[in-house]
Amino acid sequence: MAQITIEVDLPTNLTVTAYRRHGVGHGFEVTWPLPAECRCDLCHREEQTVLEFKNGVQVVRDLDILGQPSFWIYQPAYHRCPWCHHRQYLIPPFKRKDVSYTYRFEQHVLRLLIGSTEEEVARRLGVSAEMVHLIVNNQLADVKGKEIDPARQIKDLGIDELSLKKRHKLYSTILTDLTNPAQPEILAVVEGHDEAAARQCLEKLSKQQRQQVRAYRADMARAYHNACRDLLPKAKAVVDRFHVAQKFNEGIDQLRKQITQAYKAELPAAERVEFKTMLWEFRRNSKELTAGEQEQLEELFQRVPRLRLLYGFRVRFQNIFDTSRNRQKALRALRTLFDELSDEFPEMGGFISTFNDWQEEILNYFDSGQTSGPVEGINNKARVILKRAYGLKTVDSLWTRLILDLNRARDVVWYAIDQIQELVAGFRIMFSPAS
Repeated sequence: MAQITIEVDLPTNLTVTAYRRHGVGHGFEVTWPLPAECRCDLCHREEQTVLEFKNGVQVVRDLDILGQPSFWIYQPAYHRCPWCHHRQYLIPPFKRKDVSYTYRFEQHVLRLLIGSTEEEVARRLGVSAEMVHLIVNNQLADVKGKEIDPARQIKDLGIDELSLKKRHKLYSTILTDLTNPAQPEILAVVEGHDEAAARQCLEKLSKQQRQQVRAYRADMARAYHNACRDLLPKAKAVVDRFHVAQKFNEGIDQLRKQITQAYKAELPAAERVEFKTMLWEFRRNSKELTAGEQEQLEELFQRVPRLRLLYGFRVRFQNIFDTSRNRQKALRALRTLFDELSDEFPEMGGFISTFNDWQEEILNYFDSGQTSGPVEGINNKARVILKRAYGLKTVDSLWTRLILDLNRARDVVWYAIDQIQELVAGFRIMFSPAS
């Protein structure tokens, strides 16, 4: 077997005194400076350390080396109190009390958990799922069940609901920090989707933090807006454009069904199936259609001319949100559109009333172009988590998984592309025949 020498990164003051290979495992005997003085856990006196050593060694799991498990081996040391004769274990600086793995191994487990499950990670590492669960609880003890850091600067928030299980009344409210939209972070997860749940989330922020929030994004749920208006006095409410478009398109689609229903009833069964395929292009953005799809859409309009007018209203509505750069221009364009729309399709009066009720919050979008895209992205990831875990039964479990898969997601990226490219370039120079 070929022999190589490798450098192993070690914590400060840790020294390797011996190495042994056993099967596919690597064993490193390690030592570290023991304290000169020690405080007794029983009588609380601090005296010069009186050392005793256990007749045996302790083996703890560390990071793998070349894909193979490695272990640190040491002789456990104890302090015997000269006053009360209590003997206590001197915990090594690289591990917790009563565990058989290092802090580095704990962090490695967290990285593996991102995008995976506790059972799968346990199987890969050859440990128990209970051990993985304990590691998660230890590593996330600083964020689970604690208040948000009062020194944190929060300018923008997102609040939304999530159903933990279909057809069950198990909902949660998720509060997200959107101050940096590129890296949204979960702040709180609370059971329920009413005003009380929203208040419970917001009250995790300090009063000063709530005063600093300048905007919050939510859908058209009165309960959330009532809580935010009360607890975020200086924040501007922004109803996401995509929620508005969803409501508008629901009304348009309902009209489309009514218009085509009579036409389809007169068609033979075979032609009815063919006609149904044409409706797919009607639901899509005209800019995304190919030339062939445009022709098929045009054929649909020739068969049912009233659909052309309905489709035109939908395209104009989208263009207003895409091109308007201030609320005054957007409001004028929307009012003109709604006047024409109500004349041609009075059935859309319900949506127009909804717009009037939420006009201020909807128009706030045009001031800065803020959307709930990051919030909806988090919801999508949360749904993936629920599917991967075959459902989560508690909000606490959802909180843990969101912290791992979102707030800690950047930890899974150990090296950036430019770092790897720099290493490759360095090795080329080092191993070049000309060097």
